[in-house]
Amino acid sequence: MGRILFCCTTCAIVIVATGIAATGTPQVVAKIDTGAGPCSETGGFGYVWVGVGGTNSLARIDPATNAITHSIPVGPGPCGVAIGAGSVWVDGYGSHSVIRVDPVALKVVKRINLPDQIWDVTFAAGAVWATEPNLGYVVRINPKTNKVRRKIKIPGIAGPANLRYGAGAVWVGSLLGRRVFRIDPRTNKVTSIRVGRTPRSLAASDSAIWVSNHLSNTVSRINPKTRKVVATIRVGKQPENAAIADDGTIFVPNLGSNTVSRIDPLTNKVVNTIPVGTKPFPAASAFGDIWIPSSGGSDLYRVHISG
Repeated sequence: MGRILFCCTTCAIVIVATGIAATGTPQVVAKIDTGAGPCSETGGFGYVWVGVGGTNSLARIDPATNAITHSIPVGPGPCGVAIGAGSVWVDGYGSHSVIRVDPVALKVVKRINLPDQIWDVTFAAGAVWATEPNLGYVVRINPKTNKVRRKIKIPGIAGPANLRYGAGAVWVGSLLGRRVFRIDPRTNKVTSIRVGRTPRSLAASDSAIWVSNHLSNTVSRINPKTRKVVATIRVGKQPENAAIADDGTIFVPNLGSNTVSRIDPLTNKVVNTIPVGTKPFPAASAFGDIWIPSSGGSDLYRVHISG
């Protein structure tokens, strides 16, 4: 989820990076008009679901036709989207809430009100996780009761931002500072790892955590077993939430460059740069492709690796 408001497709599908070298050529195969300000998306229940901030709605896209088949009003400032417990979960940044949507009835069935603006949501370890950037908490919600089970304090003044699940843990980015945080879902214990400047967002698999350092113009690769940075990769300006493609390569949207950098995990180098729309953020992997909203425009870009 992304907003340039602090001082802000997860994608629900997590792909494990493989040992296959990057091949093929990424190409934009569709540009879908969602309305102003698309800013998060995920795949689930046979569709791509997009939080559209400018229209206060959740759009449902058929990946077979690239057409919007339904638009659900969810209230002001929707962005982060996650799939779990038979529902679509949306962060209601403008309404201080986590919104539960029934994907069959296509309507809001629960609004969980919270004291802070919600920056992002994800589903992991049987729970909904949401970040409160101003108060400094990660909120853990029980989907059976739609109630907050635990509020986990993130140390310091980090401003917890985007979060993803991988390698048995919830990983949390920061709007300030140089640290990302790891939450053990069994104990709710928090630890941290030093990376680049303003590590707002990340992508996670069982083999690597890829952290986008917004003000360093780099991506830090973390080994989740040792919890150490093993590579630092220069990308475009103001990198944001990456996505891991089916072939294991990592697609990093560069908010300040209007491009996407594709990283080969075997070499830890950028192998392709793809022009996209204004302020691309965030990327998600779904239905064999990478999906990237133009958060500063009104289009969702679909990128396919051909060849």
